[in-house]
Amino acid sequence: ANFGGSAVDPKHGYLYVVSKDLPAMLKLSLADPPSKTDSPQLRPLSLYQANCGRCHLDNLQGAPPAIPSLVGLRRRLSDNQIRTIVADGKGLMPPFAKLTSEEIDLILSYLANPTGASADASANRIPVNAGSADLTAAHYKSGFGFMFANSGLSVIAPPWTTLTAYDLNSGEIRWKIPLGEVPELAARGINDTGSHFPKVNPVVTAGGLIFTGTRDRKVRALDSATGTVLWEATVDAALEGMPAVYEQAGRQYVVFCAAARASTQAKATPGHPASADRIPGAYVAFALE
Repeated sequence: ANFGGSAVDPKHGYLYVVSKDLPAMLKLSLADPPSKTDSPQLRPLSLYQANCGRCHLDNLQGAPPAIPSLVGLRRRLSDNQIRTIVADGKGLMPPFAKLTSEEIDLILSYLANPTGASADASANRIPVNAGSADLTAAHYKSGFGFMFANSGLSVIAPPWTTLTAYDLNSGEIRWKIPLGEVPELAARGINDTGSHFPKVNPVVTAGGLIFTGTRDRKVRALDSATGTVLWEATVDAALEGMPAVYEQAGRQYVVFCAAARASTQAKATPGHPASADRIPGAYVAFALE
């Protein structure tokens, strides 16, 4: 479980945890040393490789949906939007406050024309040899290493996401259910898979309801005592974050953030045209009866 995916009922002493099964292979490798030359033609590529390449890969395709593709990014986002993400971070991506405005501009120029970067870059780099490197001063790098099948889904069997209720009074599990679905699989009658790569929190109410959203674009209300789904609705984008419950003029509302890419097989496959679709992000509020 991660991304703060839990909620607690202090009155009864129950803890509700969203967890995911997504294997990864983490490999440390020696980071490339600086280029032998300060050639302006090589700086954009060098900056990209040093700051972005370990996760988004040399081909810019990343590992969606966890690590988005950067192919065609400047057609989907404005330069100012990209600068904000680089400076502040987003999702799994940490902020890169150390990068200067000039360096970000050079990375943007590389993203606009990655194939135009010098094909001779490798000739201008010092070969990395772990056997001869000074390991006391060496710098290592590692991407997230998520393991996806060609379909874009996890290489292990489902369920990939579960919601578990723990009784903190006894230390026992009260119930555990798959949370969400993969739409293409559900259309073929393959259910109870859990959604793929969730980044969501549940919220529990005093009235015994759990609200949460998933990457299959569905919001749900569950019975906190049994995990039974009591209500669900489909929105225009995948869900992320934690729902907020509030009262206005004597009526209770729950609001969700629907602003992520849906975890469908097509959209999760690196390089697939659908992975570049714009996301119709919005906050969606529902009134409780």
